[in-house]
Amino acid sequence: MNKYLLLLLISGIWGSQFFFIALVIENVGVITLSAIKACIGGICLLFFGLFLSKAERKVPRSYYKWYIIIAFFEVVLPFVFIAQGQKSVPSSIAAVLIGMVPIFTILFLLAFFKRKSTRPEITSILFGFAGIVFLSWPTQGIQDLSNSIQGNILMILAAMSFGLSLIFMEKLNEGSSVIHMRNVLLIASALLIPLSLLLEQSFKMDIARSQSIYLAILGIFHAGVVYALFNRLIRQEGALFTSYSNYIVPVIGMILGFFFLHEALSIHQLIGMGIIMLSLVFLDEKIIIKLKRK
Repeated sequence: MNKYLLLLLISGIWGSQFFFIALVIENVGVITLSAIKACIGGICLLFFGLFLSKAERKVPRSYYKWYIIIAFFEVVLPFVFIAQGQKSVPSSIAAVLIGMVPIFTILFLLAFFKRKSTRPEITSILFGFAGIVFLSWPTQGIQDLSNSIQGNILMILAAMSFGLSLIFMEKLNEGSSVIHMRNVLLIASALLIPLSLLLEQSFKMDIARSQSIYLAILGIFHAGVVYALFNRLIRQEGALFTSYSNYIVPVIGMILGFFFLHEALSIHQLIGMGIIMLSLVFLDEKIIIKLKRK
């Protein structure tokens, strides 16, 4: 599959999750929701794995340490930080801070993994982040950013955690993406379920039958299926390219909100969307070469 189509598919799936989360979040804690998604997603991929050959189901024993590390940095740690940080940070500011994932990804690659970066990659990252700022910046401006230093720090730590997990996923370069992410999600659910019981008393959760269906959708598609695709894109194009999904997800979310929830789109949000989509142009070397020739 074309890398841009796969990136847009992943971003589309994750962008649509906000619609379903809005339908259950009043009755389900954030950590509990993460635990349920991870558990259902892991079971979903466990089922898909039954249709793979024995050779595809085999993974090197050394991968299990990476499964634990990725589960911790991709699912457990950032969601705890986000759950705590969002108590005092407006969603618009949270989107800007989580939008720093590609920036932290390239910084970690340069500083700790001796990866060289090209000028188009750096330009694309800066353009994309500028688009996120335009897309999410509230009317109150810098005042909201300074309201909660602790909350902002937690959001930044979550973005750093996501960036590290992307790089660690590059280590899973053999075997099936379904098996890799099955193991990651099941390990993450084993870590999150005790946290949800302890911090949110999830055993007292009271939800409607329709909300159970929404939770199943979130687990199957927004954890299981999307993470298998996510790992596939990382193996195909690397952590940095895949990190751009963090720029596109808010765009998808706002477009879906406009069409299905009748939410208004302001001029600065439309400008932000345009800047984000323009940033993808700098990722394609063929386009850059053509522009230089002209």
